[in-house]
Amino acid sequence: MNLPKTGFPMRAGLSKSEPKRLKDWQDNKVYEQVLKKNKGHKKFVLHDGPPYANGPIHIGHAMNKISKDMINRYWMMQGYEVPYVPGWDCHGQPIEHKVEEKLGTEKFNQTSTAKIRELCNKFAVENIELQKAGFRRLGVLGDWDNPYLTLYHQHDAADIEVFKAMFDKGMIYRGHKPVHWCKHCHTALAEAEIEYSDETSPSIFVRFEMTTKPAGLENFDGPVDFIIWTTTPWTIPSDQAVSLKPGAAYVAVEHDGRAEVMLEDLAPKCCEEFGWEYTPVMVDGKPYVVPAETFHHIHYKQPIFDGVEGVALLADYVGVDDGTGIVHNSPGHGVDDYFACLKEGITDICMPVDDDGKFYTGEEFGTGGPFSGMDTDEANPHIIEFLRERGTLVLEKKITHSYP
Repeated sequence: MNLPKTGFPMRAGLSKSEPKRLKDWQDNKVYEQVLKKNKGHKKFVLHDGPPYANGPIHIGHAMNKISKDMINRYWMMQGYEVPYVPGWDCHGQPIEHKVEEKLGTEKFNQTSTAKIRELCNKFAVENIELQKAGFRRLGVLGDWDNPYLTLYHQHDAADIEVFKAMFDKGMIYRGHKPVHWCKHCHTALAEAEIEYSDETSPSIFVRFEMTTKPAGLENFDGPVDFIIWTTTPWTIPSDQAVSLKPGAAYVAVEHDGRAEVMLEDLAPKCCEEFGWEYTPVMVDGKPYVVPAETFHHIHYKQPIFDGVEGVALLADYVGVDDGTGIVHNSPGHGVDDYFACLKEGITDICMPVDDDGKFYTGEEFGTGGPFSGMDTDEANPHIIEFLRERGTLVLEKKITHSYP
């Protein structure tokens, strides 16, 4: 955390004077007095995202609460009525993890759901008091005797009331959406629970052969391919589409009697990586360079499952700085892919991985096919080898990138 530092010695004796000052504030009910003094004035309400009740406070908690306390005090001094009700999030993985650590994984897995909930509740209540003492020691002003806790049933009731009101207004519908999933804990994860780190992953370029030729290449003698780039080979068995950048220019490069389609700006760099000559396909004496829209709704062979086809889409999120300017879409594994496919009417979403992170067993599309029963990480090298044997793998290398 980028906090300022000082070279001056500490001579204020804060370890002794601060507790006395805080006791005076509490004994004299300073927060209540300020609230009473400004009652009826214009309100300032800071909606404070609650911390998890899963252990003692740390420097992150201190930075968060002290910053918010400074904001509240400023508005108090401006004469505003500033009711500050602190709270705690008493549900979720962080608390369950702590309980699992105390019990041990084996005993935790043998414990009933009802008992785990009871233990989590007890753990949360204990840590609320621990954190409350820590926040008070920091001098944060607020209604510490009446906090809001997500384990209170009135909050559950309020949630249901709001949900019912939304339902009555026709705002609720049932649908699907890819979410982050922990295959160890068997639970969906919020974005805030995801940690990213640098990881070395396979980076592969693969040709997807078109089953219908695009305008201008109808008379080309050989096959016509999309060249895609991905760092997640395990998602290829569920591929349902490829996306191109709207309005961008794409070129067809001739190699071994095939027309290989890539983003024009990236094609020379890609050909150099592949060890190919950069030789654009010539049509009427000119290089075949066309806008992405030319390929919209062109179909291609699904790279793993025979007899299955994918379709080319247009999507703004396609990058133009790396890869080939064409990304493969597995809507069951990514939000961008999901919404791109949904926009084009692809609603039968393929998601062939179970809660344990393993491919479903079977031979048809929607299962793991040749990779049935494999963990997704385990399947990566097998999928790469499968593509190599089929002659569709253009290049394999390694890449270090940020990965959840």
